[in-house]
Amino acid sequence: MNQELTLYHAHWSLCSQMVRVALYEKGLQFKSERIKLCDHSDEAGNLADDFLKNINPTAVVPVLKLNDEIVRDSAYIIERIDDLEGDNEINLWPQDPLKRRELKKWVEDTTITEGVGMGKSLGTMVPLFSTGLIEDLIKNLKFSSILRIIFKHPRRDRKIAFLMMYFFSLKQKIGPIVYNRFTRELIALEENLKDKNFLLGEFSHADINLMCCFNRLTEMKMENLLEMKELPNVANYWQNLKARTSYQKGILDYPDHEEMLKKIFNSGPNPHLEVIQNKIIEKLSS
Repeated sequence: MNQELTLYHAHWSLCSQMVRVALYEKGLQFKSERIKLCDHSDEAGNLADDFLKNINPTAVVPVLKLNDEIVRDSAYIIERIDDLEGDNEINLWPQDPLKRRELKKWVEDTTITEGVGMGKSLGTMVPLFSTGLIEDLIKNLKFSSILRIIFKHPRRDRKIAFLMMYFFSLKQKIGPIVYNRFTRELIALEENLKDKNFLLGEFSHADINLMCCFNRLTEMKMENLLEMKELPNVANYWQNLKARTSYQKGILDYPDHEEMLKKIFNSGPNPHLEVIQNKIIEKLSS
């Protein structure tokens, strides 16, 4: 059966990265429609009338158009992708029911899940560490772009967050609220990865999610967390993820905000890094 895939995505969006990696893992060809998000650019492609009417009325990416069907929500998109036949023989979801249930829990914990508050899971903690970049991007927007967000963005939660970043500052306050929970999650991941190359043994959907989360930590100058001698399984796991072709094709080949990232971290490492490292060491030695 012929399948025509069009992906509406943003380069730096975590969930967009996850779907792109899945497409490359499966070896699927797709048409790329880049959407510049309203909190990143004055272009605000996700608030365009055509996008809101025909692609996603919630103004969120990614969205996959599969022939004439619109598929939304990154986790569900990847499930649908896994059902398609590509050039690569790989299953991102196992056939065994017990393994599927286990994977479902990991997927929910490692992505930005609708209805899960920010900072309540591993996947919703990682974006908090990039608040500084998002805030700087928002503060650089024209005031007319802020008005567009006020009047056109359909999601009240995101609208409020963007306005708070524009008129005030959250970047020094957001990261610290998840230090302890994030420390526990990394230690739990270390334990789960014992004697494994990937979360369930074989590469899966959840590994895609963590590939993208770990890459975001790297961009935030926090990669040393993934290379600590106290977390050898995590360190080995990160090397395995980076070695996959999909890491280059789905993430590194879609750069964005390089100059802004250099500007933010020009003075040194991420201030969150040392605090979390010390918490990990303290937790493991107690």
